[in-house]
This record gives sequence, C-alpha cells and structure tokens, in this order.
Amino acid sequence: MAATPDFEEILEGVVFRLANVTNDFPQDASKPLPSHFEPSTADKERSLALGHPVLLSVFDRSRTTVAEAEALRTTKKATAAFGLEVARVRELGVPERPRAFRVLRDPLEAPQSEAPGADGHCGIEGLHRPTGESRRLYRALRSQVADLAFRLA
Repeated sequence: MAATPDFEEILEGVVFRLANVTNDFPQDASKPLPSHFEPSTADKERSLALGHPVLLSVFDRSRTTVAEAEALRTTKKATAAFGLEVARVRELGVPERPRAFRVLRDPLEAPQSEAPGADGHCGIEGLHRPTGESRRLYRALRSQVADLAFRLA
C-alpha cells in the first residue's frame, strides 16, 4: 500500500458511511450494498486535487453525529448510515491483498472544516480500483466491507 503522508491512522473505534437511498436501496435496509463502498466521483476528484491516494469518505462516530455528517454533504439526498469497526476493517483482505485497508483522518478544507462534526471526517484507503487492476478483486474487497457494516439508528 502506498504511503499516505500527513494522515493520522485510526486503529480502533467506529466510523460510518452514509449510503444514498434509492429505488433499489430502501431507507429501512438493514445492510448496505457493496457498491456503497466504492469511492464516489467526489472522493476521487478530492484526492486528485489534494495529491493523495483515493479515500472513501467516512466519519468517526466519536467526533461526528449522523446529522452533522448529513449537513456536511453537498447533495441533500436521503441517506442511511452504516457503521464499521475500524479494527475489523483493518484485518480484511484477499490473498492478493492481505490487510488491504487503512482508516485515516482526512481533514476537510474551509469552509466545511468550520462546520460542526467536520473534525470527524476520515477516509478508508484501499477501496479504489486503479486502472488495469482486477474488477473481481475490488468487488470482493467491497463485499467484505459491506458484510462488516451494521445499521446505525
């Protein structure tokens, strides 16, 4: 895994991801889809602009509430929040990529950095499929993460 400069790695605790509610994914779904753990276009653009590896946007539950995370979103679509135990995420992998993930603090830029809960923004490194790498491998990795996720109230 590539070195990620200037990021504090999180070793324990709970992070959460906001999944968009759609016709194929109802508001009351108890488990997320693996596709909810594919970095968004915004995740990719932000990483490119800042010159660091692509990170899947998540929030540290000890620093950010679900309501605060929803307020920080640029789109106002309905969401469902799913938690992940950081220590368990860090243990995931496949034979080709054992221990495939890191969870890192990913500070937001101004003006978002001034909003309540902004200091809890983090990212999961290892879910972005670089061009030319196996789609099957990354589907398997995202499925593992989705299997670990639990619904937050």
